[in-house]
Amino acid sequence: MGWRNFPGQTKRWAIFLVLAWVVGVPTVCHAGLVVCVCPESFEKAWQPWVKYRRRQGYLIRIVRPQATAAQVREAINKISVSQELKAVVLIGDSPTFDKGKFGESKPEHIPTFYSQAKVNVLFGSEPEIASDLPYGDLNDDGIVDVAIGRIPAVSADQLAGYVKRMLRYEQGYQDAAGKRDIHFVAGVGGFGPAVDGVLTSVTRRFISQGIPGSFRVTMTQASWQSPFCPDPFSFGQHTLNRLNDGGLFWIYMGHGLRNQLDRVNVPNAQPISIMKQENLAGVAIKGLPPICVFLACYVGAYDSLNPCIGEQLVMHDKGPVAVYAASRVSMPYAMSVMGDGLLRQCFRLREEILGNVVTNAKRSLIVPRSADRTANRQLLDSLAGNLSPAPELLKEEREEHALMFNLLGDPLLQLNYPSGVKLNCLPTVKNGQKLMVTFQAPVAGEAVLELATERGIQRFEPLKREHFQRELAKAYDDEYQRANDAVWLSSSWKLSVPGLVSHSLAIKDVKPGFQTVRLYLQSDGQVYIGSKRIYVSD
Repeated sequence: MGWRNFPGQTKRWAIFLVLAWVVGVPTVCHAGLVVCVCPESFEKAWQPWVKYRRRQGYLIRIVRPQATAAQVREAINKISVSQELKAVVLIGDSPTFDKGKFGESKPEHIPTFYSQAKVNVLFGSEPEIASDLPYGDLNDDGIVDVAIGRIPAVSADQLAGYVKRMLRYEQGYQDAAGKRDIHFVAGVGGFGPAVDGVLTSVTRRFISQGIPGSFRVTMTQASWQSPFCPDPFSFGQHTLNRLNDGGLFWIYMGHGLRNQLDRVNVPNAQPISIMKQENLAGVAIKGLPPICVFLACYVGAYDSLNPCIGEQLVMHDKGPVAVYAASRVSMPYAMSVMGDGLLRQCFRLREEILGNVVTNAKRSLIVPRSADRTANRQLLDSLAGNLSPAPELLKEEREEHALMFNLLGDPLLQLNYPSGVKLNCLPTVKNGQKLMVTFQAPVAGEAVLELATERGIQRFEPLKREHFQRELAKAYDDEYQRANDAVWLSSSWKLSVPGLVSHSLAIKDVKPGFQTVRLYLQSDGQVYIGSKRIYVSD
């Protein structure tokens, strides 16, 4: 069959692929329709994003904002009739809504939907849940079908700045060390001893089992009695430092408001804020901009009179690349179920598109498949009586959380995961022996092999924090750093060529028990990580 006989569309794709190979344009073809709801005044600033996504194979259609969310959704549905819809991007802030009344609406605003709550009102929430989910609910059954994201820009300049950061996230940071870092910040539940105890146990289980051992995880906990709590009077700065370190994810779990997070309570002192709006001036992420997840109330209330913390962070010129947060009061049970779903999407299924991570987690929140019935999910469902204020309304609680949690950022964002390497070694080793570890190195580069504790296990005896002592501030800071340093021993070297590698670790002075062998391999073009669980004995 000669070239002249090929269909015109085939010729165009062939030419595109050749040109892409020559000039280095991304050739990942996602083939699907993406609708962007974009005000006319923002379209010029949005064009770099449009051109970039079109080179990836997306069909981009632009629609203008309408007076109501229902009208916008109708315009989207008309376009999607003849083409499979992959995502909807809302480009602009929402009109404000306060005490049942809408504020001033501007041409740059993209309206949102409001649903009546049944469960979260039991915790004092207003009954109207702000949600962008219905934009992605194609058959009006209350279950999201396609990825939705809102970029809450209030000016063309602000939007242009976000687009530059998003493009840099996907096109840069190939060898960023932060790809293997996940940071947790935890407030104190305050739901009562029984529920708080359950939440602590569940959280530890999620972190230890839901995230592969090859990732480095830090914890900053707002309880002065915990070894993961630094000097409480500098807690806010430590929280900010972890964000500024950069990483794959930065996750906050605890109470929240529109303009601040929870507080650290210290005996005989005023409560100390974890994060306030005024602290955001100190945001200056140095490495890989993380995805910020807030398992908390109100942090994503994008319809507030003043910008919420979630909006301010994602639009900050040195902030995270995306924020996932709730627009209203959220509750422990449904948040825990959703958190389990997010972990599964990222670390078990390794979903590469952020909007799909969110969409799939929301779907499993409401209509879980058999594959979604993980041990963690079964545990949460069995504990729901303690975690929920209305055990008879668990389905409704999950539905409300699917509505109230919204993605602020680009739903087509390709997550900047590290690549994986399989490690091989004996399952047991004694102190005083050498452990031989082998792996297939895909590239040359700088290699680090470590032996680390399992998560939640300390390498030292923590301080007995029975009474708070202000004069021990430095000791608290030192212990916090040690608590987040899981490495018993490490060995680093330079790999001059890729291929089969054998390297030994001299095991010495390691506490008997299960430990984790971790590999970190950094080349000019990628980061590779791997892990293996072993048992160390005396």
